[in-house]
Amino acid sequence: MRTLVALLVVGVVAGPESGPQVGERMPGPFEPLHLTGPDAGEESCLFCKFGNDPVVMIFARTQSDGLAKLIAATEKAADKHKDASLGTAVVYLDTSDPLKKAAKKLADDAKLKLTVLSCIPPKDLAEYKIAADADVTVLLYDKRTVRANHSFKKGELTEKTVEKVLADLPKVLAAK
Repeated sequence: MRTLVALLVVGVVAGPESGPQVGERMPGPFEPLHLTGPDAGEESCLFCKFGNDPVVMIFARTQSDGLAKLIAATEKAADKHKDASLGTAVVYLDTSDPLKKAAKKLADDAKLKLTVLSCIPPKDLAEYKIAADADVTVLLYDKRTVRANHSFKKGELTEKTVEKVLADLPKVLAAK
């Protein structure tokens, strides 16, 4: 009985299975509209931009305080690990004008310099298999292979879960 309870608790904490899983290859190129960064206003491939470098790729359906904390933390990590060429990006699965405006405001407020914010219609990422009930999916990968995967339902992304995501950074930085 204890095992069953433990499994149920782990299932709730872990969130929905979303995106490519640990050990799987990233599905490949996609071209979101960049909202920030050197390619702002253009559609260009983040997968191609980062190549084999270590990456924290965040797929988000909505804006939230938890997501803002995660973005700030990944920006700080990208700056700290410039020598490892750590790439960080957020891909919003929403192309509405209100989302674009909110994302740009977040970028300005957080003074983002390294983390690219972008958006794309969810149908254009079908091969990534981002779960419909996952508000945020975080893929940490290098050499185009997933080393850690975290997914969160709406409201599950907190300061504590952000720390758990960041605790997996050595998995992508170790090979550099």
